[in-house]
Amino acid sequence: MTEEQQEQVPDEELPEIPPEQLENKLTYTKMMRQDGVLGWKITQKVRNGENTRWFPVYMSKIVSEEVFWYKFNPICGLYSLNLVGLEPSMEEEPIGRYGMSWIDFMKQNYPHLVEFMRLHHKFLTVARKVDEDAIHYRELLDEQYKKAYPRPNADSFEKLLEWEQTRAFYTDSTVMRERVLVPYTEDLLA
Repeated sequence: MTEEQQEQVPDEELPEIPPEQLENKLTYTKMMRQDGVLGWKITQKVRNGENTRWFPVYMSKIVSEEVFWYKFNPICGLYSLNLVGLEPSMEEEPIGRYGMSWIDFMKQNYPHLVEFMRLHHKFLTVARKVDEDAIHYRELLDEQYKKAYPRPNADSFEKLLEWEQTRAFYTDSTVMRERVLVPYTEDLLA
């Protein structure tokens, strides 16, 4: 159920977790509203009896001006980092040659930026954007090269091969130097 759908559910229909599914000595878990905020009322066995508390579904914490959201797990009674907005994996959305070259470059030269972007689930997204931009830039350079140095007539296979190799080397090396081997961060996504 989405958050909006959960808000529409009447209080008497809010879910309760069956006791056999509960962990960490929890004996009772039921979703309920408190002051209009959706949360979970839990009861846990403790040394001197039982402890009953209410926890909001979401909780935020500010660390170094960054806001981190946590979601309450009613089965174990713990908060975990809310990983909504994860970027697609490489299996779900493959990254092209230029993006993979950028990933290698960043890992070797800027590991601190890599860790920062991974923390915010942006590393693979930026790599995909680098790949996309590099492909468009290569196409632009390719057109400019063809205008500046027209393809020779087909009188000699060697001349055609040399022209093709020179064009490919020029466009690829320029794309690598100007678009791929650059320490981009999330600003590329804006």
